[in-house]
Amino acid sequence: CPGVEVAADRRMTDSKSDSRIWGDSKKGAKQWQEDSFGFLISKNQKVNILSVFDGHGGYNGLVASNTARDTLKSYFAPKIEECESWNVPTWTKNLQDLFKIIHDKIREQFLSQNGQGIRKSPNGRVKDQNGIVRNSSGDPIHGGTTASICVSLQESDGTYTVIGANTGDSTAVLISEDTSFEFLSEDHGPDNEQEFKRLQSLDDKAYPKKLIFVYDKAKCYKKFECPRVFLPDGKKDPKYVQNPWGHGLHPTNVRYEPAVYAVTPQSVSRDATCIAMTRALGDFYAGQFGLSSTPSILVKRTQKGVRFMMGVASDGVWDCWKYENFSKYICALWKEKKLSVKDMVETALTESVTRAITNFGSGHYVSEFVFRCTVLQLIPCSCFCFANQDD
Repeated sequence: CPGVEVAADRRMTDSKSDSRIWGDSKKGAKQWQEDSFGFLISKNQKVNILSVFDGHGGYNGLVASNTARDTLKSYFAPKIEECESWNVPTWTKNLQDLFKIIHDKIREQFLSQNGQGIRKSPNGRVKDQNGIVRNSSGDPIHGGTTASICVSLQESDGTYTVIGANTGDSTAVLISEDTSFEFLSEDHGPDNEQEFKRLQSLDDKAYPKKLIFVYDKAKCYKKFECPRVFLPDGKKDPKYVQNPWGHGLHPTNVRYEPAVYAVTPQSVSRDATCIAMTRALGDFYAGQFGLSSTPSILVKRTQKGVRFMMGVASDGVWDCWKYENFSKYICALWKEKKLSVKDMVETALTESVTRAITNFGSGHYVSEFVFRCTVLQLIPCSCFCFANQDD
């Protein structure tokens, strides 16, 4: 498509004189590469779109993330020049529409296969009355993906409007050249108070059984028996906030955030759910319990004359960093060491792998922290995407 640059699952540089992009990918030890990324640039470079999709569920995660990436491309490619004139409300509506389209496309792909690329047979998958994709046995198809999409829009005064839309926990950030940063995404994790309130506000008739937000406690093998994150009044249980490790919890990242899950009640058997997020695309069987495919959308405006970086990454990368440390690190590569785009990407990626091994062990890195791709765009703004192959 003329005027469109798209990168996905391959290394790429952009030859435009005032903009450079570098992408890289590495496959890890898992059978399937479940994550994907993509970006698009309008002809006049007024619009840049970055995306990361962190799949989960083995082969179904691969299908979900690749479908999300390809749907993003097909949605924006014919609109890439038109969207330069969109205002924020138009962008908001179109991004909301896109997430719904991706969600439906993933369902179509799940229905068209019997797993691991085998096409549908007479005894293949079906969609039930609730839109849940099931095997002929009646068991639900597991799998889905996070989705984080960031858009930078160049304004006539030289500033940028930056929009982040996401479901799940693939965090997006806006980093200024002074190392300050802002989030461009909401963390849809089971420790998010607003997500707890959203779930509790769902109609009890439509959602008679709802996800439970729990801490992952050591030696508690039935997750619905793990301690609850929130008390009935919506506040976190102070016992676990004040002394998490003394009560059998464990950290999930270097920021020492306790591991949490959204799980179904004990009474749910066939469609039992245990997932580390409260919103995702796909995961159709979990929607009946309150998992949402509706994105959160955040809008920021940059200051005139201030350069910035816009980045999005999956949780396996962010688990290795405190956000303020990553901001300082990437800015030092950019401003002090003056590395090329390629070297910035590869240096940051290598450092993330090293931190993963140091903090979580080489065995943990092999199984969970295999970084998949990095994309970086420089001048007048910087954009990078990281994705990892994660559990």
